[in-house]
Amino acid sequence: MWGKSSEGSTHELLQLCFFLFFFYVINGVVVKYFQFYPGGPQLSDITYTVYSTIGGASIPLIVILVRKWYKFKSAQLIHWGKIKFPSEFLYILPAGLCTAIVVVFTTLMYSFKDVSIMVAMIIMRGSIIVIGRIVDAIQIKQGILHKKVYAEENWGVFFAVLAVAADLVFVKTGDFAFMSNPWAMFVLCTYVVAYAFRIYIMNYFKNTRPPHMHYETKGYFAIEQIFFMITALILAVIIFHWPNSLGGNVPVIQEFRNTITHPNPFWAWAILGVFFSFCFHVQRTYCNFF
Repeated sequence: MWGKSSEGSTHELLQLCFFLFFFYVINGVVVKYFQFYPGGPQLSDITYTVYSTIGGASIPLIVILVRKWYKFKSAQLIHWGKIKFPSEFLYILPAGLCTAIVVVFTTLMYSFKDVSIMVAMIIMRGSIIVIGRIVDAIQIKQGILHKKVYAEENWGVFFAVLAVAADLVFVKTGDFAFMSNPWAMFVLCTYVVAYAFRIYIMNYFKNTRPPHMHYETKGYFAIEQIFFMITALILAVIIFHWPNSLGGNVPVIQEFRNTITHPNPFWAWAILGVFFSFCFHVQRTYCNFF
């Protein structure tokens, strides 16, 4: 379990899965601490989401620049006049947009006071299991994925659907009252759609690489994160300067502005707390490449 493993082996996948769940647990605890723990910072969902997004964009960028993961080997370059860039950027760019949505909405999913974090995790993870199977089916149909689908995979999807249905449909009281919360349902649906596109793009990248070329996992992650940072920055500027005549005076946007102009005393700790979210995100990205 702890020894050195070869790239792409089952041993490496088990290691990644272990650290994925390890950091997932810590990430969930950190979110609840900063928002709801008695005597803690008591940050609102919007305020914590802003700080977590700042950390989620800046911390990976530092690692990428220091480790030089941005050195991307392309299968084909595109020439636009004097400009040339990897053809993969055409679909990694929208993947970065999807990543921005996933990172922000993952935090929001943990931020609902009337929904337990266990319920949020079951719904999110169960939905991703179903999405993963659908993406496999689509890419097998397209002829870009060649694999045997084992019965255990379909059983996994079946139980994932049962778990999600149990939370969303059959139980509608207390911490399980998810469908009665319109904002929670909007966040969930947006998260699922964005993640579906992201998983499809990641696997498209992996399954269409020429046989003689490496997967470029670190390169993909680096470029995706750079696009995510650019997307998050552009959206933040647009929201901050959104005119009041077009709805810029709604409470959510006003709270976003106040978070930027009047930082909470715990803002630095909230950003540093996202380190665990970053570690979880790295493990999740690598697991999706198997």
